Amino acid sequence: MKEVKRIAYLVRPTEGGIRAHVLALLSQIDRSRFEPVLICPPTVSLFHEAEKIGIQVLPLDIVGEINPRRDFRCVVQLRRILKRIRPNIFHMHSAKAGLIGRIATFGISPRPRLVLTEHVFIFDERTGRLKRVMMALTERLLARATDRIVTVSEALRHELLVEMGINPRKVITIHNGIIFQPLVHVAKPGKLVGTVSRLAPQKGVDHFLRAAALVCKRVPGTRFVIIGDGPYRTQLESLANSLGISERVEFMGYRTDAIGMVRTFDVFVLASTRESFGLTLVEALSQQIPVVASRTGGITEIVDGETTGLLAEPGNAEDMADNICRLLEDPALAASLAARGCDFVRSQFSAERMAQETQNMYEELLS
Repeated sequence: MKEVKRIAYLVRPTEGGIRAHVLALLSQIDRSRFEPVLICPPTVSLFHEAEKIGIQVLPLDIVGEINPRRDFRCVVQLRRILKRIRPNIFHMHSAKAGLIGRIATFGISPRPRLVLTEHVFIFDERTGRLKRVMMALTERLLARATDRIVTVSEALRHELLVEMGINPRKVITIHNGIIFQPLVHVAKPGKLVGTVSRLAPQKGVDHFLRAAALVCKRVPGTRFVIIGDGPYRTQLESLANSLGISERVEFMGYRTDAIGMVRTFDVFVLASTRESFGLTLVEALSQQIPVVASRTGGITEIVDGETTGLLAEPGNAEDMADNICRLLEDPALAASLAARGCDFVRSQFSAERMAQETQNMYEELLS
């Protein structure tokens, strides 16, 4: 009988795409071949969700931001855990988990195979040159001790190779995958355009609101919904008021039933100015909701601008409004794009496919 290999997963505090990715992976992993152990903060929902599906979960006081004192204690605690459970593979998710995790494994014997999955772009327009150089140098050094680095899109892989200078033989792309909900058609309550997004500057919700103001003039009666929360909410609510559309826009905050709300949309919009993948696009398209998204990052690996959805230039509210109106005013086009988009994402971005590619990587590393 073949030996079951233990895979330890390290996750920092997260409630967004990383949480969904890890939970989907854990739910699909073949437990006749691999024994998953999740290491994460006990305060996040992933801790309890993983327990519910029978995953062994170990608590770790890891924080999202750089905090030297707490990070040092975390490294010490993590080393004790790894020495006790002795995983065959140690799979870290996100740059912060990768930093803590790889430092913690120095000198451990036997050393597990190290895998890091990067979920988001490392740099943005606010990252200064000196910080870029230091971050790139640190990652190149840590990459030497890493057996495989996984990116969730080709766009993110390109950043690691070109801007970080990582050895291309170590970096592979395994696209994100989701556990698809049943395709359900619901009655549409008038013309409704919405987005699901963290309310942070790079998500471009301010551009969505400016586009909404333009759509209101061309397609009277259209309403808008924003699902999600974040540090930018107060500013966005003020912007909606200054644009004169506050009565047309509903800020719904974080919702556990977001997919049910998305089913009522006539158009789904993702206005990010920088996006490594775009998991919410996959979720919307999987419900045959036509989409308009920014032509940036990993989004173009989901939406091609012609057959699976429409693309607008990042930060261009006029272009985004034109595309939203095009779908609202042409139901046949909207239905065609939604149907083809649904077929595409359900064939390409399933959790089963993601898990199989990940397990193939594990087998290769252990051979």
